[in-house]
Amino acid sequence: MNLPDIYVSTDIETDGQVPGINSMLSLGSAAFFDEKTLADTFSVNLETLPEATANEETMKWWKTQPKAWKACRKNLEPPTFAMKNYCRWLERLPGNIIFVGYPMAFDFRFVDYYLHRFVGRNPFGYAAVD
Repeated sequence: MNLPDIYVSTDIETDGQVPGINSMLSLGSAAFFDEKTLADTFSVNLETLPEATANEETMKWWKTQPKAWKACRKNLEPPTFAMKNYCRWLERLPGNIIFVGYPMAFDFRFVDYYLHRFVGRNPFGYAAVD
């Protein structure tokens, strides 16, 4: 059976530039079929990693965005729970999933790291578009 491609447009927020050293604060994805029909959405705010530290320059920027900061710190979920739910959501999408993000090199690194660390796999593999 030939499944359709599903483009999973993803945006994240972080407290720094390096996965593991810094934390992913929020994750949001919208899954679209090739003809631009919305299939589904997913969003979550994550607790910070206990061993990670926030980047000073990034936190200076966050201080200029108090509403966004407040929004991404509501209803926090542990990363293990959040990423397992995200993985289940991805695997239920009815097609071949392709990660889409800008800048892809930044967002995909965090998503890949968190999926591998907390789920043990990345269902995207390396299917990604900038």
